Amino acid sequence: MASPTTTRIMPKHLKATYLADQEYLLEETRGTKLYYFPGPLLWTVFWGLVALASAHPGYSSIPSWGRLTDYLSLNHFTHSSSASMYVTLAYLVLFLIGLLWLLVRYLRWIATVYAVSSRRVIIQKGILGRDFDQIPVNQVRGVDVHQGVFQRVLGYGTVRISSEGGTRVGNEDWKGIPNPFRFQKHIEDATQNLLNPNYPPPSPPPAAPMPPTPPR
Repeated sequence: MASPTTTRIMPKHLKATYLADQEYLLEETRGTKLYYFPGPLLWTVFWGLVALASAHPGYSSIPSWGRLTDYLSLNHFTHSSSASMYVTLAYLVLFLIGLLWLLVRYLRWIATVYAVSSRRVIIQKGILGRDFDQIPVNQVRGVDVHQGVFQRVLGYGTVRISSEGGTRVGNEDWKGIPNPFRFQKHIEDATQNLLNPNYPPPSPPPAAPMPPTPPR
């Protein structure tokens, strides 16, 4: 149960003007970087190294790189320099695809914010323009969390909220949510606190101005 001395959390990512005057932010988060970036980062680094090794024969002086470049440059099929150039260009294309994949993941990461307030569950999407989807907490019927073994080790999971009426927001998986069980608890707390007439706690009154210091 919230007390009158509860400190109001100011949004860091959520647009503050979207919250009502007596609406309290309980949790806000973006998806974890461990969900968005490892795949495209590994792809980009791998194909970048392969393209570099394929383009520079000097790398073949290293035994492991020699075997790798001999295989990836298709030298067991052809010794043509033009063919090797096309193979290197193909690896560069794969490297550029990885960079594009990273950019798309980065834009998705910064564009999506998940939040729980004392009244609503909110999804904010967009960078320049913004779209807000919401579920009033009195329409929340359940919160499910799925965590695989690998996700549990890294501390994130997938959250799905079932809502009254089956809205679109309530039928999609929110993937990569850090500390998903804490997120689930905040939603359940908001739902239960609707029955508390003293929630949300009133904002503290403004401090009284200091009296002017008399001249000496």
